[in-house]
Order: sequence, then structure tokens, then C-alpha cells
Amino acid sequence: MINKPFSIMASNCHVELRQFRYFVAVAEQLHFGRAAARMNVVQAAISQQVKRLEEEIGTELFERSGSDVRLTEAGRQMLQQCRRLLAQTEQVLRVVNLVGAGEKGRINFGFIDNAICGLLPPLVREYRRLYPEVHVTFQTLDRTEQTDALESHKLDLGLLPGPVSEPGLQSETFVSSLLVAALPSGHALAKHPSLRLEQLANEPFLLFPPSARSRFLELILDACTDAGFVPRVVQEANHMHTLLALVHAGFGITLIPRWVAREGPDVVFRPVVCSAPPYELVFAWRRGHSNKAVDRFRDCSHRLASDLKE
Repeated sequence: MINKPFSIMASNCHVELRQFRYFVAVAEQLHFGRAAARMNVVQAAISQQVKRLEEEIGTELFERSGSDVRLTEAGRQMLQQCRRLLAQTEQVLRVVNLVGAGEKGRINFGFIDNAICGLLPPLVREYRRLYPEVHVTFQTLDRTEQTDALESHKLDLGLLPGPVSEPGLQSETFVSSLLVAALPSGHALAKHPSLRLEQLANEPFLLFPPSARSRFLELILDACTDAGFVPRVVQEANHMHTLLALVHAGFGITLIPRWVAREGPDVVFRPVVCSAPPYELVFAWRRGHSNKAVDRFRDCSHRLASDLKE
């Protein structure tokens, strides 16, 4: 009989998780044969592992008398602790497996302001439906702030104007759009199905301020230069929905990407023919990242992007 004090915390104690599982099976069946059948192993294997467990912890867990098996007091205490340990282990493995599959975890997500207008709500709604155990935090940041935050590990994923040239980042296009003019309802140019940028040369423009460091503003100004004029800016605003509100109020006209266009009684939208390349929003993330939830978020965006691209 083993007379050492019962302890599984000794520094020289090395037990395997399967030994705990085998012990619980025998303790619940009080029969080595039935426990072996339950664990789908031969009886000799389960008897051997339980014996090694007893030797390792220095305490007998069962009283054996022929075919009769009973738990010792140490065994009864061990059974309670092992059930708790195995339940906790299963929970740990479940969480780890979900995180490894991208179905649980956390994403720190940054995005450019104009993504709020029509893009993010359906994407986030679908992603939360598919992956309810992933917690997403949101930050509105400009392009430079996002790339800096991605490189310093403060963001896991960004949605920003392309292209992304930082060597430590990867990117892919989410949506792209040519310029669309937003005009007050009843504007003389609204009768045209599309417009040349030159037709807007004498219009009062509503644009982002230069301090916003907007890629979209750069496209507009470059296209206007190619069209032979400098836009007459009468009002500046940092947010695209603010610019549209000013169009609605009759202050002037503005240019937007297609996904922001929402036809209403007081604002109309017309495609603009000009030299500007498509304005792209891209997802960006760190090369070699280990956050699988980021990959699942991008997978979700792929399924929704076809309705938003031109």
C-alpha cells in the first residue's frame, strides 16, 4: 500500500491529462472493464495508467478486492477535483480552437470616415451574425493614423484609401468608385445623365479641408487641374455626411464616391467623366499576423463587396 501524503502539486509530480480521464472513467463506473469500454481502450491500458497515476501522486485512489472496486477517501476527493479540471480543460481547448479558427477573439479595427456611409453597417451586421464571439472595437482614423497604428500593433485591421505601400503591411481592395457629383435638387445640371468635370468649373464647391489629409481630396484637386480649373471652395467640412448636408441645404455641390450616394428629395447624384482614377478603399493588415479573426472579417467583406463595386 502507498502511504505517502496525497498531493498532486509536488514539484516532481508529472501526470498526464489522459490519466485523469481514465481515473474519472473508472471512478464513475467502479469497474475497469466498463471504464475501458467507455474510453475505447483495452482494460490493461486503463489499469496501467491508473496505477501509474497512483504511483506518481503517492496515494491509492481505489480499494481493489477481486472484481470489486471502491474509491478511497483520497479517490473521492480526487474525483471532484478531476471533474472540475477536465471541465476547465475542455473550456480552454474550446476557446483556443475557436480563436485558432477565427471564431472567437478580438479585432481592433480602424476605418476612414466615409466608410460609415453605406459600407460598414451591412458588413459589421453580417460579421456579427456569423461570428458573435469576436469582439470588434472601432476607431475613426485617417490614412496616416491607421498605418501608424497597424505598424505599432494598436490596430489589427484598417479600412483606408489605397494604395498601401508600407513594406510591413498587406492590403486588398474592398470597394472602388469613380467620382460622383452631388447636386441640389432642381440644379440646372441635374437634367444630364452624366457630367464632364469641366461643367462644374463655375460651381461653388464643398470639400474637405487640406488639413484632413484626404486621398479623396487629392483626387478631386488633381482632376480639376487636369480639367483646367481650380475649384471655388465656399465651405469645408471634415466629414462626408456633413458635405452632403450642406448640399441638401443648397450651399453648393460636392464630389463623392458612389457608395455614399443615397438619392433623396433634395439631393441628386450624377456620374462625372474626368481624369481621376477610381477612388479605392482597401483593407490593410500586418504581414504575418496571427489573428485569424481578421481573415474571417475579410472573408465576410468579399461576399458583400460585389454589390458595392463598379
